[in-house]
Amino acid sequence: MIQKIGFIGLGKMGLPMAKNLLNRGFTVYGSDVNEAAIHEFQSYGGKPDYVTDWIHNVQCIILMLPSSKIVNQVIDQIIDHYSSDQHTHQEPLVIIDMSSSYPDETRKNFKKLTEKNIEFIDAPVSGGVKKAVTAQLTIMIGGPVESFTRCKRLLGSMGTNLFHVGPIGSGHLIKAINNYLSATHLLASCEAVQLLQRFDVEPEKAIHVFNHSTGRSGSTEYKFPSFILTESFDSGFSLELLRKDLEMANGLFLNAEAATNLPQLVFDRLHEASVALDQDADHTEIYQFVSSYLLRGKSNEKDSETISSSSNTSVGI
Repeated sequence: MIQKIGFIGLGKMGLPMAKNLLNRGFTVYGSDVNEAAIHEFQSYGGKPDYVTDWIHNVQCIILMLPSSKIVNQVIDQIIDHYSSDQHTHQEPLVIIDMSSSYPDETRKNFKKLTEKNIEFIDAPVSGGVKKAVTAQLTIMIGGPVESFTRCKRLLGSMGTNLFHVGPIGSGHLIKAINNYLSATHLLASCEAVQLLQRFDVEPEKAIHVFNHSTGRSGSTEYKFPSFILTESFDSGFSLELLRKDLEMANGLFLNAEAATNLPQLVFDRLHEASVALDQDADHTEIYQFVSSYLLRGKSNEKDSETISSSSNTSVGI
């Protein structure tokens, strides 16, 4: 049974996830480039140290890193420093990549690690910082069922919804598509609410109606009430990270030669927003970006004429 864990990446998501593991009685070693995160991790009872100092003492290593490039670098470092002869446990070391990584890179890493007798699964998460804190994340797992079974107890300490979705890379694949859907919902909702506001429909009332109708989504049910209508814009998930996820998802559609341009359109808008807004902008701040282009230069009189001219047409969903 896995009891000793190494955790690499103690950022906004990784730190509360590591804390939950500590609260469940696991021994957790941690590494991060941010000294403040390391000190906070230590205050929770974690054991901060260099990876090379604990790599042979743990049964599992969790990666929660910002990009595939960094994941690849860390895995190469682990391979360089790890020796199965020095591993102090009977079962092989297992690595769990909980980052949002490229599926193709995940499959390559699986092959490299298997050659070193290291098990590997991908297990990205959904739910944001709030559910990372409350250990209610949704976790989508790809890889051998046997490896997932070994890790199920520790994954259940960080999330309440665990889904084994297929072979290695499947978790990262479905996470990319999930974030594409999430971004599409958010962008469409921002445009819809601002259009209605132009005709004197209050955003709060519009969202209330959507949430009791077929137009509801995670954006209208959670992000608007929590971060957009309150104007706090502090979900904890940056616009740049969402842009990165959309670039990945768009690439998947392009590589598959899928007959759709919607992923490209959504990615382009996200990219424009990431250039226009602050580098550290929260992804919910796209609402403010939408206002810069949606109805620019339109007059209320023209808008009223548009409604009047279309009043004879009724469409129901």
